[in-house]
Amino acid sequence: MTAVTPLSVSQTQLRRQTIQVRWIAFLVAAATLAAGLYLGALGTAQIVLTGILLIYPPLTQWALQRRQQEPHSLLMQLDALMLGLCLPALQFAPVPSATVLIMVHANAVTSGGIRPWLLNLLLTALGSALGVLVFGPYWMPPDATPAAQTAIALLGLGAYVGVSARFAHQQTQAARAAQQHLAQQQRQAVELSRKLARYLSPQIWGQLFSGRRDARLETRRRPLTVFFSDIEGFSALSEALPLDTLTRVLNSYLTEMTRIALRYGGTVDKFIGDALVVFFGDPTSRGLRDDAFNCVAMALEMQQQMQLLQQRWRREGVTQTLAIRIGINSGSITVGNFGTPSRMDYTILGTDVNLASRLEGAARPGTILISERTFHLVRDRVIARQLAPLNVKGFSAPQTVYEVQHLSQRLQGTGFTAVQTEGFTLHLDLQRLPAEERPRVLRALAQAGKALMQQTQVQLDTELEGFSLHVDSSRLRERDCRKVIELLAQHARRVQQHRPQ
Repeated sequence: MTAVTPLSVSQTQLRRQTIQVRWIAFLVAAATLAAGLYLGALGTAQIVLTGILLIYPPLTQWALQRRQQEPHSLLMQLDALMLGLCLPALQFAPVPSATVLIMVHANAVTSGGIRPWLLNLLLTALGSALGVLVFGPYWMPPDATPAAQTAIALLGLGAYVGVSARFAHQQTQAARAAQQHLAQQQRQAVELSRKLARYLSPQIWGQLFSGRRDARLETRRRPLTVFFSDIEGFSALSEALPLDTLTRVLNSYLTEMTRIALRYGGTVDKFIGDALVVFFGDPTSRGLRDDAFNCVAMALEMQQQMQLLQQRWRREGVTQTLAIRIGINSGSITVGNFGTPSRMDYTILGTDVNLASRLEGAARPGTILISERTFHLVRDRVIARQLAPLNVKGFSAPQTVYEVQHLSQRLQGTGFTAVQTEGFTLHLDLQRLPAEERPRVLRALAQAGKALMQQTQVQLDTELEGFSLHVDSSRLRERDCRKVIELLAQHARRVQQHRPQ
């Protein structure tokens, strides 16, 4: 069974109401003519027109149904021509004639707008001219018009206005119901798209929903920079941790790493357990060199963020030390939709992808290995040391690799700090700290410093983007207390003096 929507109900009602309003207009015109005939104010020539006015609406409706057509502008124009004939038949009696004009032109304005109304006005004049030829150019003064005929015309007009007002009210209610139905569908579509977006990289989701990309099987070769990472020792950790703790640790790690990847413009390809695959250069690119640099800068920030996560996990009871290994390679890579028409995956393939994966496997925990091609793209902005050639599975010749140290001096941010001791951890990245959160950071630093100076017990945990502070004075060693107070004051000054670039 086909579902009936408020919009379809509104269209059905509109068609029915249009037919009923037409019939009422012709019935009122016929009744006014009949009253004039009965009262002797009009001649017998109007009898034929009265009959035509009664037969015309159902006859035209039957013809439209037979041809399976909807009422259209041509029918409205014929109505104006027919009712225009009534004016000479009524001998242009002021009140009855005004009644006919109001009905025909009100219907034209509400159904079609200004342009159809102007055409109806012309056809009404044409109908009146034809009526003058048939009924003669007679004029009935107001005082000669029978009162009963005027009363019938006014009552008919009142009935016409009342029915039209009722229909207009119903149409308003139907339109409101249709708007509510449409708004509900829009909310459902937004909610569905929001849920689907969690399964796609934001870049791909954005292009699909904007129409710039189609979901069909297609691939192309593009110059890309590919990133692979995983957590050293995570498999052993998964055996030791309770399931809920393991889930929380993994989800917090992937959340933070994904947030960093998206901020640098990377396309998150997939998660494979604790492993993360990201590539730069498709569907959007900033140029091969900038893509490669953004990938390396992203990897460095991920290593820094891992220190913050270690502090957080340690407070949650995860004592194992975890570190990530990262491999990066640049090259001409096949990218696109792979799979079947019913199930496809937007991903990357090729030997250059395999090399990035092999470099990640060969990296020491906490380090970043990049290929020679990536190094040549970023060497003017990244400090890296060359390692011994690496024999890589699947490659006949040893591969020249580099271990990333840090960004070049002119690009290094001076705002990153990570300090940890018993009972105290501080992580601060001024480049990532939102300006609106600085007052909160300053309050936390001041609160901790004041409590330590007064030697009162304090337990403080504050974590924001770019900032994490944990203080437990009961565990803080006495010899470290003075250094911690100085660090808190020093970093409070840095937060106050920092100006975003």
